[in-house]
Amino acid sequence: MIDIIKRLLRFGIRKNKRFQAREGVYVVMENSFARNQISNISMGGLAINYEDNGYSLGKGSYELKLVGSRKQRVENIPFKRVADYQMGEVLYPYRKIKRLSVQFEGLSRAQRSQLKHFIQNQTTGSA
Repeated sequence: MIDIIKRLLRFGIRKNKRFQAREGVYVVMENSFARNQISNISMGGLAINYEDNGYSLGKGSYELKLVGSRKQRVENIPFKRVADYQMGEVLYPYRKIKRLSVQFEGLSRAQRSQLKHFIQNQTTGSA
């Protein structure tokens, strides 16, 4: 019961407003060449849906790069994994679609400014 209450509080009261990313706005994880479409993004983190290829992030800290239209980029954003789970929708029996949620950590003032500008230009509205 306590877990349910914590979950409701976490989703009901967000510190940062989430925005729906436009089509063609991607994230590239550290040490990867794969681009994944961003589902939603805020000043505190982002979420993506991706095809599970067996590689998973550990519990440590990593960096990512945001790539938007008009060649707008924000690089070297430190983050940690918050959730990584299989989605209920299975498009094909041999493919697993997962949702990854990450939290940004230790952003510099310049990175926060770049991220704010990125969100203003690369999103369509509230998620």
